[in-house]
Amino acid sequence: MVSPASQRFSRRLRVRRGADFSDIIRRGAYASDDVLVVNVRRSAIEMAAPGNPPAARGSRLGVSIPKKTGSAVIRNRWKRWIREAFRTHHGQLPPGLEIIVRPKRDAIGSFPAVARSLATTVRRAAGKLPKPVA
Repeated sequence: MVSPASQRFSRRLRVRRGADFSDIIRRGAYASDDVLVVNVRRSAIEMAAPGNPPAARGSRLGVSIPKKTGSAVIRNRWKRWIREAFRTHHGQLPPGLEIIVRPKRDAIGSFPAVARSLATTVRRAAGKLPKPVA
């Protein structure tokens, strides 16, 4: 049985600094669909030491929900859906990425739609990134 602590969305999996959000959006790659908008860049840790094994380069997530999305209840629901999709599909995402996710303007969401959209848009955006220099 998997312990509940290993299932948590821990601090090391989060993008928390405003400067990191800005840098990922400005210097990273972008992809979107009818549900989510995703910005990605290679992790600063990976850029410093590209020889790290993929297990040591877990992806990190930042969530940005604009007030235009709706009331606080709706914004918090979007955050829960995005975090849970990331937590449950973390192993299927490309390793070593820093990911910023926000809902598409006027998107109608549900957890299955968010989970499906997160996996596909992150892979598409990661494919647009330049290959790391070895």
